[in-house]
Amino acid sequence: MDLHSNVPIHVMPTDKFKTTTIAFKFMAPLDIETMTARSLLSKMLVRVTEKYPTDKAFNQHLSYLYGAYLNSNVSKFKDCHVITISLEIVNERYLPDELSLVDEGIQLLKEVILNPLVQNQQFDETFLEQEKRLLQNKLIAIEDNKTQLSYLQLLKYMFGDQPYRYPAVGQLEQLEHITAQSLYHTYQNMLSHDNCSIYVVGNVDKDYISAKLADTFNVQSFTYRPSQDNYPINPQQAVNEVVETADVDQTKLNMGFRFPTQYGATDYPALIVFNMMFGADPSSVLFSEVREKQSLAYSIHSQIDGKNGYLFVLSGVSSDAYEAAKNTIIAAFEQFKIGNFTDEKMALAKKIILSHRKELKDRPKQMIELMHNQILIEDPQSEADFIAGIEAVTKADIQALCQHAQLDTIYIMTKAVNEDA
Repeated sequence: MDLHSNVPIHVMPTDKFKTTTIAFKFMAPLDIETMTARSLLSKMLVRVTEKYPTDKAFNQHLSYLYGAYLNSNVSKFKDCHVITISLEIVNERYLPDELSLVDEGIQLLKEVILNPLVQNQQFDETFLEQEKRLLQNKLIAIEDNKTQLSYLQLLKYMFGDQPYRYPAVGQLEQLEHITAQSLYHTYQNMLSHDNCSIYVVGNVDKDYISAKLADTFNVQSFTYRPSQDNYPINPQQAVNEVVETADVDQTKLNMGFRFPTQYGATDYPALIVFNMMFGADPSSVLFSEVREKQSLAYSIHSQIDGKNGYLFVLSGVSSDAYEAAKNTIIAAFEQFKIGNFTDEKMALAKKIILSHRKELKDRPKQMIELMHNQILIEDPQSEADFIAGIEAVTKADIQALCQHAQLDTIYIMTKAVNEDA
């Protein structure tokens, strides 16, 4: 069995690390009908294999490979659901013996991806039940965590029936329908239809490891074309405000914005700089105004999904002050629309962004994410291009971007008023 052809291999040779990281990313369309099964599959693949059919056998082999670390996770990427399987292994240059760890690591990944523990076209029932229980506990914990739940509720009201509203790990109600046999079909579907790309970061010979991976997995290049989000942005549209009650100590006040830009667009750097000034850092306006000056929030920050042009403000505020906090956040955003912010604040934001970017270069997995983002654009962006893009952002750029942005949804989770009091 071969992987679906059309798989690009990206290698970043560096002597910064004493480990080599190899990551496979399998991308399928975001679909609520498949997300939960794919989430389970990601865990089953790194649990046991045909050659290592027990936890003990698998762990012994990882120990033999000098404590190699194998991991899997799922995530949302633009319009895709992504299964990431990554292996972190000690670089053989630092070992006293002749063991070719890179080759051994590639063979292990081949075993994990192409030879899972399958009999009669179904996964092992016992391991599947264990992984289903673990995922069930994870999904219940998300529902019990009011901060996470309130964020999911914001997505629910902002995106309606779109699959983006669901967490990548899946849904509780989908779990019971997944069987050992249906999961095998999910696996076959992944191998046959997913877009896949491979990333390597470490002190390696680029040509050698590329050829080795291509030979082991029969890979060729593919062209990924993300679907375009046709959601019309209308800054004048009425905001969808939802208030729900729950047993919470503090009110969760969340907001969702849509911006007319996305990763790769010429005005995308303006969104990064704006987000840093608005709420992504303790130096930001939301932190200083809402939390420090007015003491309205216990916690507040903004974050972006730059691949789609979304910005979310997430906060925990005093139950008797959520109206004041909401108005303060909106007022702060209005100030950016009229360009009421200083050049000093903008310079500081740029400095923080470039410092964070530099830190990413110290983490192999973050470097892989940066490489993976490049598939969204036709011409790869160099580090120099990124820095130049951030430094070139002007006050007018941020002002124009905010003027064309839409505050889409406000979601408030607060405690019920005691009518007997």
